[in-house]
Amino acid sequence: MEKIAKPQMSGSETAPRRRSGRPTAERVAAIDAAIRNAAEQIFFDVGFEAANMDAIAAAAQVSKGTLYARYRSKEALFRAVLEELLEKLSARAGEQDHLLPENLESRLRHYAKVLISVFGWKEYIIATRLVNNAAQAFPEIARVWQERGTKRYVALIADDIEQSGQVSANDGFDPEFFANLFLHSLVGWFRFESANGPIDESRFAVYSDKVVGVIMTSIHSQKATKLQTNGA
Repeated sequence: MEKIAKPQMSGSETAPRRRSGRPTAERVAAIDAAIRNAAEQIFFDVGFEAANMDAIAAAAQVSKGTLYARYRSKEALFRAVLEELLEKLSARAGEQDHLLPENLESRLRHYAKVLISVFGWKEYIIATRLVNNAAQAFPEIARVWQERGTKRYVALIADDIEQSGQVSANDGFDPEFFANLFLHSLVGWFRFESANGPIDESRFAVYSDKVVGVIMTSIHSQKATKLQTNGA
């Protein structure tokens, strides 16, 4: 039987392309990072309400289908961006934790210094403004900020206070109360005073020292009362 020669492809013809298949985990992570980075920049630039998914997709260089496959709405994407930003801020704030002293009073003064630094970070200032503005159209975001930011920080400080040995929940003390007193006193004072202009760190230090002094006096007073009660 005579063999039939296979047709030769000319230079202008190309072999059929093979399907690329599912993207690798690295490619998926890269796409997600590009989306979040683009979204964060746009949210920072124009705010939550003015931002739109078309612009984010274009900035991330992905299709709208790819964007919506990962984030079903602008609200979901904004929440993801905010949660990631809070993690970054938390990690940055904890970079000096290895310098924490053993003494509780000194530890609280250290945390106060970290707070005044955080208040001055551009990312924190913009994020705070974004959440305040977005809360009207997207009320849930205020809860995310509260739970992932404020409440987590209060829990960390409360745990640190208890671990110091000065305060123990088992002895009737409330470490979370002292943590809330510490954080909200400093945050509230800073917000009120900064409305009139930039805050000098020395002024903040004077006020924070007084707050720490009140906390330590309260702790010592409660311990003394407990000792008297147990000795009676």
